[in-house]
Amino acid sequence: MPADIQKHTLLVVSDTAMIENNGQVLVFDPVLRELKVIEDMFDSIIWLGATTLNNKPSLKPVKSSKVKIIMLPCVSRNGFINTFFVLLAYPVILYQVLKYLHGATHVHTRGPSHPAFVAILISLLDKKRIYAHKYAGEWTTNNIPFTYRVQRAILRRIRKNNVRVTISGRNSTNHHNVFDLKNPCIYENELPGMNAAGRAKDFSGDLNLIFVGNMMPSKGILKLLQAIKTGTLSKRYTSLYIVGGGRLLEEVKQQARSITDLQIVVTGNLSREELNKLYAKAHILILPSSSESFPKVIAEAAAYGCIPVTTNLSAISKQVTDGVNGFLMNTTAYSDILDTLNKVAAQGTLKDVSNNAINMSQLFTYEYFRKSMSEVYSIA
Repeated sequence: MPADIQKHTLLVVSDTAMIENNGQVLVFDPVLRELKVIEDMFDSIIWLGATTLNNKPSLKPVKSSKVKIIMLPCVSRNGFINTFFVLLAYPVILYQVLKYLHGATHVHTRGPSHPAFVAILISLLDKKRIYAHKYAGEWTTNNIPFTYRVQRAILRRIRKNNVRVTISGRNSTNHHNVFDLKNPCIYENELPGMNAAGRAKDFSGDLNLIFVGNMMPSKGILKLLQAIKTGTLSKRYTSLYIVGGGRLLEEVKQQARSITDLQIVVTGNLSREELNKLYAKAHILILPSSSESFPKVIAEAAAYGCIPVTTNLSAISKQVTDGVNGFLMNTTAYSDILDTLNKVAAQGTLKDVSNNAINMSQLFTYEYFRKSMSEVYSIA
């Protein structure tokens, strides 16, 4: 390489799930996909992620010789015991970040998370490197955990030229170092097949529902099941697929078994390929979250013509317009969930809404993400 061309080294600091399996490191595939499309901007990448205790279909091998994986301690155990392990992990996280920071020209964090928080604090003092802090939580409301609010408060107040913040749903009141970044989930060459499957769907008869997400209280899956159980759901809905894992999985299975007038299938975690098959069958994505940025599942499902029915949260409402390319619920109360689903079933224009959702999904490509990140990193 000519001497006048600067070498770029990226340090990624995240709680991305990682596990070693038969001598090979597997990582969470959606984040791995993001890294692949920006990989050629850098000469080397050091990726700090969090050890997970469970192998899942969504974990894929890292094949690039450019990427060095460093596995941090697990910080995602269930219950209060996790607090103890988090406290033990912080010195290790700090040591590893400082160890690899020396050779980095760019630092990318994925938060809100414990590893990201450490790097955010370091960036307040560091003037040498370009930092890109991704904040994937809710940016405007306070219905988020205390630790999320602390990280968000710091990021909102940073006024350093070498520190950039990426969020979903930037508005004109944000500082110029805040960038609007759409969560990528689709390659451009995947779109034609996905969109064709969506445009071929028939919305005149029975409707299939799908929920995709972690089984945690903020995702609203238990509220959805309780609304279906206690209310009267339109007979047009014949099935509900529930995809994902997490600490509420067994309770979700139990609640699903108590509902007999709707076919409910709880799949647990699925690979991307298996999930795509369900998107191709589904008509409606239901996501009654109480706290959310812009989840990738909305764009993934929309690419297959699934109409998003989701909560009216700030980042979501910047992409989903009620009655145009999806439907928005103002609350996550049982009655609001049920009323919105029944209102959707009574619509005679669902095919048009589905087509508009397909058009919206085309903004969430990895190629578009790469172009945006080159601006954030200041790399041509």
